[in-house]
Amino acid sequence: MIKTIMFDMGNVVVHTDFDALYANFASRIGIPPGFVRNYRDAYVVDLTLGNTTWKQFRKDMEKAVGRPLANFNKIWLEEGLKARITNEPLLQIISTLRKHYSVGAVANLTEGRLLIDEKTKLYANFDYTVLSCRDHRRKPDPAFYCLALAKASARPEEAILVDDRTEYIVGAEGLGIKTITYSDNAHLVKSLKQFGVRV
Repeated sequence: MIKTIMFDMGNVVVHTDFDALYANFASRIGIPPGFVRNYRDAYVVDLTLGNTTWKQFRKDMEKAVGRPLANFNKIWLEEGLKARITNEPLLQIISTLRKHYSVGAVANLTEGRLLIDEKTKLYANFDYTVLSCRDHRRKPDPAFYCLALAKASARPEEAILVDDRTEYIVGAEGLGIKTITYSDNAHLVKSLKQFGVRV
């Protein structure tokens, strides 16, 4: 019997045009458009594990600019919100699922993206979260999925992961978690029903 359904965030619940976010943010603070993207690519593992913090990111960006920026967070949030689309129909599906199951948000993300998520109160739509930059674990590390299972008080066979990335799906399946590769909401609902989920 299914007890919990875990949802990835990026390109499932929300879509963020990171190229636009990074380029527009860089331009607004006065550094070359590709600078933030290159920084993110160079430090992606540390950023998503929370080893490179938002405070450090800001310090490095201000060093590149050559001066402190009092409106740093404000600019980041403005550009982040402009670059984001929320899958509102999926949030309605999740709301229905929560009547019968615990539903978790499980994501690899940076503190910068977490700021945007928290600004929109995204995680109010979920019963629990496992967020890499806070929990210092990344998919597909088995410890990541085990933490999610612990928070849901569920065994692997009682859980479903919904994700768009093959390597994360494979990682969860290796522990015995059921999986759905996300493509669109209609396919998701069909797949959930095949697992006997009430939706």
